[in-house]
Amino acid sequence: MTKTVKKSGMNVRRWVRDRILFLAMGIFVVGAGTYIGSEQLFDADSIWLHPVREFALLISLIGVISLGYEVFLRELTFNEYKEALEEIVNPDAVRLGIHGIYKNRSELAQATSFETLFKDVKEEIFIGGSSLLSISTASRELIKEKVLNGVKIRLLLMDPSSPVVELITRQGGGKHTFLNEIKTSLLLLQKLHDEIQQDSPPENKGQLIVHSYDEIPSHSFISIDPGRSSGVIVADIGPYLGRSTPRPSMLVINKKKGMFDYWKEMNEIMWETSKPVDMEATGPGAAKTKTLVLASGSETEYYETDSESWNKSSICQMGNGWRGIKGSQWVWVRETVSAEEAKTGSQHKFRFKFDLPISNPGAIRRADILLRSDDTCHVSVNSVSLKQEYGGAEYPDPFLIDIDQFVQAGENTISFELIHYARPDAKEPGDNPSGLIYRLHIEYSW
Repeated sequence: MTKTVKKSGMNVRRWVRDRILFLAMGIFVVGAGTYIGSEQLFDADSIWLHPVREFALLISLIGVISLGYEVFLRELTFNEYKEALEEIVNPDAVRLGIHGIYKNRSELAQATSFETLFKDVKEEIFIGGSSLLSISTASRELIKEKVLNGVKIRLLLMDPSSPVVELITRQGGGKHTFLNEIKTSLLLLQKLHDEIQQDSPPENKGQLIVHSYDEIPSHSFISIDPGRSSGVIVADIGPYLGRSTPRPSMLVINKKKGMFDYWKEMNEIMWETSKPVDMEATGPGAAKTKTLVLASGSETEYYETDSESWNKSSICQMGNGWRGIKGSQWVWVRETVSAEEAKTGSQHKFRFKFDLPISNPGAIRRADILLRSDDTCHVSVNSVSLKQEYGGAEYPDPFLIDIDQFVQAGENTISFELIHYARPDAKEPGDNPSGLIYRLHIEYSW
């Protein structure tokens, strides 16, 4: 995407400030110089000596005060005026502690990342949602780090056996993507719990506690240190009714008589009506089943034709209308296409390798890959080319590709040939972007 070049022009505010600083410095220098040089200009017995020195001292003090105000107090005063103006312009938001309202969770994520929210946590992180797959995949190392540093983490997600999950599945046309997301998340959280138990020192007070609920949640949320004055809560307004129903989000701080206490109480009500998940065995046969989840990211490789070598892909910018896949990132050969590629199109090969630690291919219980691309994509698994053409960057549901018959014990390679169609009328890269996103899910017995 091309960067907007700002037209050169005079910054009036900076121009005035620079000259005020210069004027203040000049006043100080003139006053100080006159004070010091007055003895050279007047005799010691002159009646003008003391008045001139006192006036020069006054002038130099005015210069010092002006300089101090410009350098130290102007921004502070400006910020106080700004806060006062915000309270006048939007008194309800300030009074209720609302720091941001977003049309959906994606817009919120662009403004505030998980890493930013979790950065200053002191005591507790409390998260409630539907499947929490993005938490159990993209944020698992961050959660592990916080627990090992003594932070209590509570996670609340839907029960996969709940009739509500079946209802949402029927809403989605009978596809079991949502159910699979919940099961995958539970298995990954179980694995994370085991890692924390092994790595945690005896004196560590951090905990990872997982609960599930079997009803439609009133809202989804992320709560940071709800018991402290520095607490923050991000809440999705309205119940979860499937991913086709977007919900606005709000970010609130702990302010007296604000929205924070309301959301805090609602979160605790959901926790009190939930039930704990047995992290030793999240489901029938879970102790004998392992899950491998791999997602697109910097580990994906692309083939460089000039050097005839495989290089790491880049996380690319999402196009307007593109949809994501939980726990995965859009990738391409660079962050964005060039202006020329937007007009002429391109064709690139991608791959990722993984090792499946089994000796018997019959141990594979499930192997599938969720895929989106812009524009279209041909997929090969271990040199076996799949006949269908895939894509759907803007489709409500990604392609779900069953690959269990092609996956093998030991090393595996999944290859993608991404075709980026030409658009001769494209004026900038953003008019015709290209990218690939996927998530692989394999369950196997051992």
